[in-house]
Amino acid sequence: MIIRRYVVNDMREALIRAKYELGSDAIIISQKSVRPGKWYNIFRKTMLEVTVAMEENVRVKESDEKEKEGKEPEPREARKQDRAAETKLKSTRKEKVFGRNEGAAARWQDYCDRHAISEESVGFEQIKRFIGEEYPDNAFSRELGLGRINVLVGPTGVGKTTSIAKLASGEFLQNGRKVGLITIDTYRIAAVEQLKKYAEILGINCEPVNDPSEMKGKISKLRNCDIILVDTVGASPKNEDRIEDVKQYLDEIEDEKNTYLTVSMSSDVDTNNSIMEAYRALDYNSVILTKFDEVKNFNNFWNMMENVRLPIQYFCFGQTVPEDIRESSLENALSYLWGEL
Repeated sequence: MIIRRYVVNDMREALIRAKYELGSDAIIISQKSVRPGKWYNIFRKTMLEVTVAMEENVRVKESDEKEKEGKEPEPREARKQDRAAETKLKSTRKEKVFGRNEGAAARWQDYCDRHAISEESVGFEQIKRFIGEEYPDNAFSRELGLGRINVLVGPTGVGKTTSIAKLASGEFLQNGRKVGLITIDTYRIAAVEQLKKYAEILGINCEPVNDPSEMKGKISKLRNCDIILVDTVGASPKNEDRIEDVKQYLDEIEDEKNTYLTVSMSSDVDTNNSIMEAYRALDYNSVILTKFDEVKNFNNFWNMMENVRLPIQYFCFGQTVPEDIRESSLENALSYLWGEL
């Protein structure tokens, strides 16, 4: 008997994988909810563990039946079919990589003309060479390491609090640095409690700030920390008053600070452009990209290539702390997207 175990988001995903790997005669023998990751990780995502089985003789029978179906095509015809299938695959890949981004698609066409290569030859190494030539000074190639004080700003729901938890645990557990947390997201009680709970697990301080006048005192209280991470209230790019409220808190920080705009890769391009424009009022000097695991195309990737000049320092791709975050080098970001899409 052939047995497979899948950890998936839902039953539909399990059925698709089982049908692809084992065929239509596979049967589900068990299912249960699981939370992969370390036991102390409060941000672990609940997933579904599905166990599937199939008799080996069924698999053999299916293979025999397929072999008996019709006559094998002639070698020349087989090669012709292979070439047609390969051309279709390359065309689909090109469409998926460049999608609706006309600027990147036009650059790709010019690049192919200059190098006398097919527009459909969209391979990983070829795309890297294309970016190196067409976008040599891109945002993914720049760096802004964590400073002593680091502020995350951005709209509600993009993952600021979870990103801070990932950065805090990585610096504390993996790099052995003293970390302190500050949250001014007192509009959402759940956000304060979430960050406090994680700080409690790590054994580090988390200081809520209810008024801009408290900022200096809270930073002074964490003066022995190597790194201070500041969580802020989310604000729609249309809510200028809320963004101005955040600015009042940040203006009270006299020490040098890094301000990271947190942007979701699952949002549409126009929304992200409006976010990046509205948040210029906070003088952010780097970007964190979240929800890489939810992307459906490369549109935001090319948008960042063309419109962001500041360093894109990190990207996140799930809820697991601290594993689901990477430094956002071009190699890391492109490799992840290529694997996903």
